[in-house]
Amino acid sequence: MDVVQKIRDRSAAVAVVGLGYVGLPTAAVLAARGFRVVGADINQAVVASVNRGESPIKEPGLEELVRKAVAEGRLRAVTSAREATQEGDVVIVVVQTPIDEEKRPDLSALRSALEEVAAALRRGHLIIIESTIPPGATRNVIAPILESSGLKAGEDFLLAYSPERAIPTRTLEEIQSNARIVGGLNEESARAAAALYRCLTSGEVYQESVEVVEVVKLIENTFRDVNIALANELALLCEAMGVDVLRAINLANKHPRVNLHMPGAGVGGHCLPKDPYFLINEARKRGLKLSLIEAARERNDSMPLHVLRKIEQALKSRGKSLSSAKVAVLGIAYKGNTDDTRMSPAEPVVRALMERGVEVISHDPHAKQDFGGRFSSNLKEVVAGADVLVILTDHDEYKRLSLEELRPLLKRDAVVIDGRRILAREEVERLGMDYLGVGC
Repeated sequence: MDVVQKIRDRSAAVAVVGLGYVGLPTAAVLAARGFRVVGADINQAVVASVNRGESPIKEPGLEELVRKAVAEGRLRAVTSAREATQEGDVVIVVVQTPIDEEKRPDLSALRSALEEVAAALRRGHLIIIESTIPPGATRNVIAPILESSGLKAGEDFLLAYSPERAIPTRTLEEIQSNARIVGGLNEESARAAAALYRCLTSGEVYQESVEVVEVVKLIENTFRDVNIALANELALLCEAMGVDVLRAINLANKHPRVNLHMPGAGVGGHCLPKDPYFLINEARKRGLKLSLIEAARERNDSMPLHVLRKIEQALKSRGKSLSSAKVAVLGIAYKGNTDDTRMSPAEPVVRALMERGVEVISHDPHAKQDFGGRFSSNLKEVVAGADVLVILTDHDEYKRLSLEELRPLLKRDAVVIDGRRILAREEVERLGMDYLGVGC
């Protein structure tokens, strides 16, 4: 197959199936590196936006990259994965793989995309999966779907798996600098995929068996989830002891072999809340129980409810009923400086407050939605008359809040609940408000 030579001389056309938080930046960077790229997404609004040279995703530098690539004729978008596959020599599939209500991997979107790809598959194609998948899925799920075309994986077409490694607000930087791991159905598949990623990143490109690579991505995110769960458990203990957990963690991290993450209001996004369940589900199939990983998931999922209890306690201590209170929620996105609200810890907090009859109004400088309550982009309107000001996202805008300016708008006995520990406790208390933070 000559696809490796086409990749090296940039004559290969690349189809990117799924123009989300990773797919569109990947397509834009490939176009900037000299490839002709066709992106596919079932969302017509996304396709129309890209073809206008606009980015539907808020990501530093992406709008400019998309605009330039479209203007130069190196990037366009279509609504059909089949059409994109027909035009590409390389097909990268990066669609969402969530978990279902029973916490099991839901590969329905991936299956649907692969069926479209299979309908246009031809000899010589290189197919790369970037979506997070359960162990064994490349050989047992993905290859059979693609082979419904009548072509044989590893012989008639190449098949590789290389999980994305990027986070919102730094996606472009990380796509171009992070190390990549590549697993192929066979050596030729891995070598071809590695050639493409060497055109993308300045980081190392490692080749391994596809079975190892499938597990690596899940290990990475599970490590982070467990680390955060440990920090959250320590935060709960320190609260009960009257110790500031941040002071303790910051000092502990000065040990050369300690690197604790920070506690907070919960874990969100598309990866950390669900990737550990891919391992948990696989273990259950094999008669194993991953007690530590399961406990970490439970702890992190409990943190929004811990914040909720803090809100309820703050109101009760002031003799206020939930039904007569106003709570201002700052931060709807799951992490700072992004508009991504997927599995945001803010959602269970907002919904639970609404169920209790609380007047909830939310604000976010990046996201433009709430979870069923009131939402305003006017910060002063949000905090006016609030009994409780709760911070759930560590946006830079919130780190720079002018509490002096906002204080007169809040109730006289207002409480600040800092779910991300981004405000100075001393400043809050100087302004005559009580400060309740996670872990203090």
